[in-house]
Amino acid sequence: MTLPGAPADVPQSPSPAPRLAWPLLTAAGLALAALLLTEGTGGAFGLNLAVWTALYLGVVTWRARREGTPPSHEGVTLLTLAALFGVTFTLWAPTPDLGFLNALALTLCLGLGSAALRFPGLARAGVLDGLGAALSSGIHVIYGLAVLLDRFPWAHLKPAPAAPRTWGRVGVGALLTVPLLAVFAPLLAGADASFARALEALLSLDVNLDRFISTLGHLIGWLILTGGLVYGALLAARPSLLPPAPREGRLGLIETGVPLGALALLFTAFAARQLPLLLGGALPGGQTYAAFIREGFGQLMTVALLTAAVLRVAYALSTPQSRRRPAFRALNAAVLLPLTVILASAAQRWVLYTQAYGLSETRVLGAAFLVWVTLTLAWLAVTLWRDRASRFAYPALLLGLGTLLVTTALNPAGLIARVNITRDLSGVTNAQRTEPQRANAGELLQLGAGAVPAMAAHLDVLTDCAANPGASGVPECIGASSLTRYLRDRYAETRDPRAWTLAHARARQAALRLPVPTGPVTEPPDEISVPRRR
Repeated sequence: MTLPGAPADVPQSPSPAPRLAWPLLTAAGLALAALLLTEGTGGAFGLNLAVWTALYLGVVTWRARREGTPPSHEGVTLLTLAALFGVTFTLWAPTPDLGFLNALALTLCLGLGSAALRFPGLARAGVLDGLGAALSSGIHVIYGLAVLLDRFPWAHLKPAPAAPRTWGRVGVGALLTVPLLAVFAPLLAGADASFARALEALLSLDVNLDRFISTLGHLIGWLILTGGLVYGALLAARPSLLPPAPREGRLGLIETGVPLGALALLFTAFAARQLPLLLGGALPGGQTYAAFIREGFGQLMTVALLTAAVLRVAYALSTPQSRRRPAFRALNAAVLLPLTVILASAAQRWVLYTQAYGLSETRVLGAAFLVWVTLTLAWLAVTLWRDRASRFAYPALLLGLGTLLVTTALNPAGLIARVNITRDLSGVTNAQRTEPQRANAGELLQLGAGAVPAMAAHLDVLTDCAANPGASGVPECIGASSLTRYLRDRYAETRDPRAWTLAHARARQAALRLPVPTGPVTEPPDEISVPRRR
């Protein structure tokens, strides 16, 4: 960097970064809000998470506008999606795997949205640039708070040496004394019981060292998180710490055409073998569900996802002249067209497996993944045909986040419980299942609060135990008293208002309507995998 008018060959020292108080104060305020919303809830999230994400969205966008930097559309969109994922934990109780995916999506939206808030262009960024920004947002959490502390104008807190300001200097000293005593006094009290009693008698306060240390640790953790997010959203010099990916490839049509042509032939041969199975709509002779459907579905989904990556990499490595040639578009079409048959085969396997065994969390997530992959490949086909595949990554990310939100809104726990209980009541049989399926109470309990209303409404079905308990001597279902006691003990209590969720409120109402069990009961096992017969 050179100053105006200085000789170009004379190195100039960079100007120091400006000292700002508001970034650290913003992070501290958000951390304190997070602590107040979550402390004492036992780690439960619900309304508190939705309130905090909405608060973060409002604060950082208002602060960016106040500093004269209009927030980018991409950043606001991702932070809004983060707020929506916070709402999903308030309205529904996601199943375990779905809850993990929602938490991951919430973290990604917060980090990537913060990184892109002041830097428009994410919609045109490539896959590597987007990954670089997401990785950088995670790195910001490591050192963001340290930067905010370094940029804080600590010199302004130093009092002037003038005599009339003596009381101000004393006040500053008192302010600095409070945190020191707040840290060291409880530590010394925990080390010596007699000192603790003397300190309590002096202050007439109950010193709960464990709670104090726990609260202090939570506050520091929230401060580190909010410091990293605020730094990325309001102070970072660029969204990604990695250099931008090259925009133009060097391979010609022959170099990319040979592997794409071979892949197209392979897909065409496989699709030709799948067409009779698609038209037949049944399990091939000699095949088992585990080999043909469960494992086959996962393998076909892997093929579809890897194909999208291969086509995108081939586009990135090709020269601009090769990308615009009709032959390149024809090669992409030759790969994608038989891939539609492969996707149809995967969908058929999912249907056959569901007809045989009903719904489960894994099957619901598998269907959602199939929908996202199909939409992503359709968008990739459009961008490849229009020679705009460089803009593929951001819409594909939005498609994935939208699919996850819609899946959560369907309340998979309640959907699985209703479908499987209905199959039990109706005695469903088909070409894939010759004996009626029984709903498994142990599996439904693992889905969480979303399945409780359906379970409570059909308690007689779920507790209809087999007459012969089997060689183990244990009944192949949960007894009515045990299941009722379990539901009442787990869901009948009032939840902390900060962690309120609509799903738990409905589960509580359903549990309270159950009769109070009488007589000895046993806790239900964690899982019951053996199907029961009538």
